[in-house]
Amino acid sequence: MGNEAWGLPDEDAELADKVVAVPMWGKAESLNLSSAAAVCLYATASAQRRHR
Repeated sequence: MGNEAWGLPDEDAELADKVVAVPMWGKAESLNLSSAAAVCLYATASAQRRHR
């Protein structure tokens, strides 16, 4: 997980297989890290459940 304002540092992103982002609509500027992590974990768990 990267910094709330700047995301993941380039050197860390290069180590990842994939880099994802949480889309935000409206006037939201950012999610705090724990909220973003929860959204990503939920989406991952849901996707894994669908592919069984």
